[in-house]
Amino acid sequence: MTSRLDRSGYSFIEMLTVIVVMAIMLAITILSIAPSIQSARVRNALNIVAGDLQEAQALAIKNARPIAIVVQSATQQYQIRDRDSSSIVYRQRDLGPGTDFSLDQFSASPSSVEIFPNGVARATTTFTLGLDSYVREIKLTKAGQIRIVPN
Repeated sequence: MTSRLDRSGYSFIEMLTVIVVMAIMLAITILSIAPSIQSARVRNALNIVAGDLQEAQALAIKNARPIAIVVQSATQQYQIRDRDSSSIVYRQRDLGPGTDFSLDQFSASPSSVEIFPNGVARATTTFTLGLDSYVREIKLTKAGQIRIVPN
């Protein structure tokens, strides 16, 4: 016959130790993954913006009309619209908080650019996208080339 003292099991202190060690490992993992998540969000947004710029060029060529890309840095949004009629909006995209991208920085210099029916732009425009300390740029040249600037 076994007494109550012979039972095997874990004490409260042992269980608490295991929980604390697991919590520390989880915190280290989250801290090491966070930069990767930030850079992935920015890279994803870069690809979306680059695709939208190509779409704007295609719209200008297809419609034989100039297209305007207007960036609102304060709200981290941009519009692709008809240059002459601001009521014709082809695309509006939000990259700020509350979206899949959750960027805290989105700007363009200059803040708007026109793309002509031959695919060229009025000015070279640099789009800057960032989340915390990870920042990347896309350039739309006057010749109509779209380049993601290397780190």
